[in-house]
This record gives sequence, C-alpha cells and structure tokens, in this order.
Amino acid sequence: MTLDIVFSPAEIDASRIAGRHVAVIDVLRATSTILTALVNGARAVIPTDSVEKAVRTASSLGRDQAILCGERGSVAIEGFALGNSPLEFEEHIVRGRTLVMTTSNGTRALLAGAHAERCFVASFLNAAAATDKLADADDVVIICAGRQDRISLEDTVCAGLIGRNLARRVRVRPTDAARAAMVLAGRHGESPDAFLGSTTAGRQLRRLDLAHDVAYCAMIDLHTGVPEMRDLRITL
Repeated sequence: MTLDIVFSPAEIDASRIAGRHVAVIDVLRATSTILTALVNGARAVIPTDSVEKAVRTASSLGRDQAILCGERGSVAIEGFALGNSPLEFEEHIVRGRTLVMTTSNGTRALLAGAHAERCFVASFLNAAAATDKLADADDVVIICAGRQDRISLEDTVCAGLIGRNLARRVRVRPTDAARAAMVLAGRHGESPDAFLGSTTAGRQLRRLDLAHDVAYCAMIDLHTGVPEMRDLRITL
C-alpha cells in the first residue's frame, strides 16, 4: 500500500486522489460531529463550502427535511439551527433529517476528497474502523483539514495513528509526510486527551467554553461506523 498524508486541503487537486481511497479528518470538530450525527440517526450530511450555498441547499430540500449546521471561527452561524459541537447533535434532533453543513476547514477538506474512488470520514472516534475500511486499498491518501490551509497537530496525529494502524496490518510505503505524521502519532496518538486541549483549535474551543467538545473528540474508537461520501452526500 502507498500511503500519503496531506496536511491541508490546499495541497489537493483531483489528479492527486483520482482512483485512490481517501480518509478526511477534522478532529476539532467537523468529522467528529458528522460521525456522531449519523450514529444518532441523521439520514445524511451534505457538506458545502459557503454559508450561501448551505442555505440554498437546505431550501431546496425543504425545512421539514433539512437542518442547517456549521460554524465560522468555532462559533455557530447566526440563523443556523445547530453549530459544530458534536454534543448538540442528539438523536431526538437529528434522527431522519438531512444535515447541510458548512465549517471553516472540515467541509472544505471533504469537498477536496470528492474526486477519490472512495472517500471516508475519520477521526479519533472511529480510527480503528477507518483503518479497516482502508486496509484493502492499494493507494490511500489521508486528507487533514488543518487550520486555514496550514497544518494542525490534532489532525496530523490522528492521520498518523491510522497510518500506524495500517502498518500493523499491511505493508505500507509511506511518503515523507506520512512518515512524519506516523512519528508524531507514536508520541501522542495513544492518548490524545493529554494534548488536544493544548492545540491551537483546542485552546480556542476552551476559550469559548467548549472544553467538553475537546474531551469528547479525544476519545479513541468510541464508534465503529465509518461514514462515506458519495456524490457529495455523506451517509453511514
């Protein structure tokens, strides 16, 4: 298996992922939230890259079918029903509904993965299950959402953890970037709760009184589901 890890969606173009299996990671918080919402019964999640497009998409689906959700700068968008806190997406709110989401970094990363042969949604919450989905592929790219087109420690470590999991299962030929992420995961990946709050995103969430989100997103293998995006629609 060839394994590549990219640190932000700015590094991706269609040719780099065509025919490959992709996992997209935004630990704090989009992919953690998407997984949680789908586990709690949401019908699907549709990622969009702007507030305007999210509103148009939700309107086309109908108010009784769609829920607008997302954030800018970690703050819920005015007029949206939900933000980007995974703990908001409770079963009685999301079951049977389609979520239309736009976030600062995560939904951009998901859209960057749209041209892959298969595109999975990963986080610490389902790292082992995501490994299972990727283990049979010949070529894998893990896309980190990063932060404002730059590297983020939490996404890199999570990607490296999945890379290390894969290396225990199959013969992996990592790129230099993948090797670097795997080395970081060797230091931090087994106990993300010990460092997640000290990252740039973690500190921002704590300042916004969202430390509970950080603690939740640090839990490893809480869920066994792996959402997959097909035709810009994510389902479990």
